[in-house]
Amino acid sequence: MIYKIYKQDSDTLLEQPETGMGYQIISTRLYERYTTKKMVVYNTRLAVDLDENFELNKKKIINEGYEVMLSKSQEIMLETDSIKVILHSQLNESVELSTSKKILFKRYAGGMGATDNPKENASGIENFVRLSAFEDDRRIDIVNMKLKPGSFATTENDYRDCLSQKDDPVDRYALPNDNKIEWAFYIRPKSHDQLQRGIVQPAFGHAGGGIEAYFENGTSNHTYFLKKAYGL
Repeated sequence: MIYKIYKQDSDTLLEQPETGMGYQIISTRLYERYTTKKMVVYNTRLAVDLDENFELNKKKIINEGYEVMLSKSQEIMLETDSIKVILHSQLNESVELSTSKKILFKRYAGGMGATDNPKENASGIENFVRLSAFEDDRRIDIVNMKLKPGSFATTENDYRDCLSQKDDPVDRYALPNDNKIEWAFYIRPKSHDQLQRGIVQPAFGHAGGGIEAYFENGTSNHTYFLKKAYGL
C-alpha cells in the first residue's frame, strides 16, 4: 500500500539518516500494532510497502504524481521508537554495471558506498548537488540555507557528467521511485564541514555507478546557495 506519514513521524524521519539521495528504507511498526513493516519513504512524507506490490505501487505514484498520492493516501502513525533506517550497505543487491555504461556515461565500479568510506574535510570551494524529484526537498534547510544532517548529494562534476553524457539519473544514483528528477540544489560546504565520498551501489534494479557524498552532520549555515531546474 501507499501511505501518507503522520507529521510527527515525518519530522522524526527527517532527523534520521537517509538510505540514499531522497529516500529512506525503514523497518517499523504501526502505532499500537505488533507487526513489523518494511517501507520505502520518499521525502520523509510518502511511504510505500516494500513487498510484492512495490513495483505496482511505484508505477502508481509515477502515473498520478507524488503530490496527488500524498493528498489521497491514507495517513498512518508509526511507533516512533520502532523506526529503524536500513543503510544502503545492508541491502546487498547485485546489479552488474556494464562496460558500455561505464564508458558511455562515465560511471564507476569497484568502490564502496559513501558511508563505508572515511570522513574527509570539504575543500571549501567544491560544489555538491542534491538532485530531487521534489521542489520542497525536506533535506534542504531553507531557513538556515544548509543541507540537513544525514543527507546525500553528488558532486557537481558528476552531475555535469550525467548531463553531458545524457545519462539516466535514476539509474546512475540508484533511486527507488523512478520519478523524473526535476530539481538540482547546489551546496558549497565550508572547509570545516565533513563528508564521506563513494560510489553509488546498486539498488532497486538500478546499476548505480555515480559519485555520492554523505554529510552525516549536514553542512554549515549559508552553504546552500542555488536551486535550478534539472538540466539547466
